[in-house]
Amino acid sequence: MPLLSVVIPTLNRPDTLRHALATLQVQAAGDCEFIIQNNGGNAEIAALVAALDDPRFKHFTTPEIVTMTENWEMALDRATGDYITFIGDDDGLMPDACAIATEIFKHGDLELLSWAPFAYYWPDYYHPGFRNRLVATIDLQFTAERIDSRDELAQFYGFQTHYARLPMIYNSFVHRDVIDRMKAAEGRYFLGLSPDVTSGIVNAALTRSFVRLSRPLSLSGLSRHSTGHTTFFRETDALGSPRGRRDFGSITKDARLPDLNTLPLFLANDMLLVQRRLFPTDSGVSVSFQGLAQAIATDINDRPEIYDRTLQSVRDLAALHDLDLGAIVVPARLPGRPALGTGLTIQGPERVQFRLDGAALGLRSVADAVRVIAQFVPRGDALDPAILPALMRSPVLTEDGLDFARAGNGAGALVEGWSEAESWGVWSVAKQCRLRFKIDPVPTAPVSVEVTCRGFVHARHPRLQVSCRIGTTAPQEWEFSVSSARGCRKLRIEPDAVAPDGEVTVTLTLNNPRSPAELGLAADVRPLGIGVECMWIAG
Repeated sequence: MPLLSVVIPTLNRPDTLRHALATLQVQAAGDCEFIIQNNGGNAEIAALVAALDDPRFKHFTTPEIVTMTENWEMALDRATGDYITFIGDDDGLMPDACAIATEIFKHGDLELLSWAPFAYYWPDYYHPGFRNRLVATIDLQFTAERIDSRDELAQFYGFQTHYARLPMIYNSFVHRDVIDRMKAAEGRYFLGLSPDVTSGIVNAALTRSFVRLSRPLSLSGLSRHSTGHTTFFRETDALGSPRGRRDFGSITKDARLPDLNTLPLFLANDMLLVQRRLFPTDSGVSVSFQGLAQAIATDINDRPEIYDRTLQSVRDLAALHDLDLGAIVVPARLPGRPALGTGLTIQGPERVQFRLDGAALGLRSVADAVRVIAQFVPRGDALDPAILPALMRSPVLTEDGLDFARAGNGAGALVEGWSEAESWGVWSVAKQCRLRFKIDPVPTAPVSVEVTCRGFVHARHPRLQVSCRIGTTAPQEWEFSVSSARGCRKLRIEPDAVAPDGEVTVTLTLNNPRSPAELGLAADVRPLGIGVECMWIAG
């Protein structure tokens, strides 16, 4: 039985699959197998695999086309490795992926080894502004961190983090024990309509923690074949089309949702399904419908041609859950989906994002993109996950403070309405956002807190007002302008605003957050408001 199984479920896509296979063929580690699950038995794909003449490649077929989730389950049943990962038929593995994973697993038992993939938009991607773009956020040091699984799950269900941050089998090597636990509970591993995302929820739900690498072992390809992008960005009403019925089969919609005509609603349907199956009584991990409404609104210009329809979905969701529409930031309609563009962004002392023009580099496929970006990433020494401390997230505010930068200690205080952390801190991305932390010991006199922060203001958006309410006490007002966009602000915490266990909730209400895309500054469509860097108890 091999150590590693790399699985590719595919359906009639030999044009991209041949390049995905090329990234597997160059893997140096010998203790691995490559499973190709040929949905419907395409003869060209069978010939393509046979021509490789490599015993690591194992080809299987279904006599008839089955749904995507069923094909993934069949593919998983063919894998015999101790650790299993999936890639799409337009994706690729980094050349040293199997070698790195093999070396890490030598150090002992590890259930989940995860990473955030780079992205390559194939030349045939539907949107001209994204075609042949290679996007790679590179940490110049090869490191790892141990992530608390439940905390990550709670952040995802609160729409505080992107699904790509979950330990999906699509961006992780998953130990067979995790898969077997799920099969013992449900009779199968993959649930719902989006097997990649649901696998991430399942993996997080069935483990205490996982290890996330600072550099990816794979590259996600987005081509004209990509199911999710075709369904929700390129076509209209694709779920009810013949292709939609082929890929997803019969769709059961949760009654708590309106029509599943946007990607966030589609994913929320699966989130509710898995919650119902695996953790129905865990109140700390449940779908935030307010967060879902804001996610739909934030992405509204992914399809500006159906802007009004998407806006109606926000209204329908708000009506179903008695949400305050006034608390949801709805960006103005743009003439088109913002183009990706090219360039370089410094995200920290050891972190940089490249957005590369593939045409200028001669890229034609995901294999070309892997070959080029592999020259940028650090090699580094082998990592021993056993020495990584478990991530503890029980933020206590002290004079030493909470740091909201990417590597800081403040992430656990971000409850609702925040983006993912950046090198300097974190942006709010909603009209209302919350912080929650503890003060120990519980104060008997007012506590003065200082917050280093910034407001997203510009000559075209010169003023931002923020109302800060601690518990149910009277609001405290902050204001940001072009001339005072960044600095220190103060909060006063009264003893009666502190819970008996020392917990404090701060609710920030912003009058008019705007996105860089709306102001014509960048392609970023997030409604940015206040950026929090750090906070501490003033002496």
